[in-house]
Amino acid sequence: MMIDRKQWRRVEAVVRTVILKWDPYGLIGDGAPADEWDDEILKVARRVNGIKTPSEASAAISEVFSRAFQPEGFQPEDCTQVGQQLFDELKNNGLI
Repeated sequence: MMIDRKQWRRVEAVVRTVILKWDPYGLIGDGAPADEWDDEILKVARRVNGIKTPSEASAAISEVFSRAFQPEGFQPEDCTQVGQQLFDELKNNGLI
């Protein structure tokens, strides 16, 4: 499914909200710049079209963060809660 610019901004905003709230290393909470997770946020947002279930959302987050950092702590089962949150927010906003 192709999305327009307005819809892309909505997808990005939802992913950003969920990832910043999750803040896996507590960087934002410790005062890091708000753009600390921008690369990962954009990579997850690009995968939204492939997300149809909470487990697919968890897998997308797991893949992006495992590649950016290390697999330890970012396995799909480690990302279950944030994946569920992402899925719920995307669904509630009519983006999936």
